[in-house]
Amino acid sequence: MDDLDKRILTAMQADLPVVARPFDALAERLAVAADDLLARVRRMVEEGLIRRIGPVFDSGRLGYVSTLVAARVPTERLEQVAERVSGLPGVTHNYERRGRYNLWFTLTAPSRALLDTALEGLREGTGVAAMHSLPAVARYKIRATFDLTGGEAPPATEASEPVQNGDVAAVSLSEEQKALVRAVQDGLPPVPEPFAGVAAEAGWTAAAAVEQVRAWLGSGVVRRFGAVVRHRRVGVGAGGMAVFQVDEDRVDAAGRTLAEQRDVTHCYRRPPLPDFPYALYAMVHGESEAAVRERVAGMARSVGADAWDVLFSGREFKKTSMRYFLE
Repeated sequence: MDDLDKRILTAMQADLPVVARPFDALAERLAVAADDLLARVRRMVEEGLIRRIGPVFDSGRLGYVSTLVAARVPTERLEQVAERVSGLPGVTHNYERRGRYNLWFTLTAPSRALLDTALEGLREGTGVAAMHSLPAVARYKIRATFDLTGGEAPPATEASEPVQNGDVAAVSLSEEQKALVRAVQDGLPPVPEPFAGVAAEAGWTAAAAVEQVRAWLGSGVVRRFGAVVRHRRVGVGAGGMAVFQVDEDRVDAAGRTLAEQRDVTHCYRRPPLPDFPYALYAMVHGESEAAVRERVAGMARSVGADAWDVLFSGREFKKTSMRYFLE
């Protein structure tokens, strides 16, 4: 990527305009010729730098429930178990990580009962009893965007007030609205009027679809609208799941502090386990594992963590976006 590619992709991740011709609007904002910008976006899609363009939905606002699962799997069975886990449509991320728990995956379902049933089915089907659900107790930040301009762009942070588990109210969607979710959730094409085709498939006009997505963005049903990138392909060399052990009375303050860090994309509070006593989880990215570990060490000092670790990923067994209302 050249410097203009990086400017475009940085801007596209955080705030692609929700209008009929979003690439024209972005080109005007960046003072770039619209045809040149769209050609570059198409190339970045074709080369796999951009995984998807469109809305990133908030699962909780759509009535879904999610959890992070930590599993301890015998090394010789890791691939077999990971394949079984990845086969579930509600699993969007599935990674090998170096540490006591060596398989970590996210699981999303339309209800808590269905999520628990799916997880119990995995335990029984794989014979892995050490498969622990770690739902978010509080969310401090979720913003998977990366500044590729070398610090030129402003940091993409969120308000640091924690979102407690249960605070997010699900919206009630009509069947027509669910049809639009299904139409746009796999992404919009890099064409001048990307809403036109997908809206028609759902029985909507392009103008009405734009207004609905804009309304969802304003209400938090859509967390952001833009490009989802493959971070390793765009030069973000290393990422680790940092975990911190912090006293109960300081954990929310520590979570807010971590959320303000530019290189933290996700930050949650989760229940600790007896043999894994960490309550704060933060995804930290940098140019190398050594740089990430050094950065996390500084974070641990800043929040007064009693203990900390960084779990770097090995194999990526699955990484995709959640697909809603498929039944």
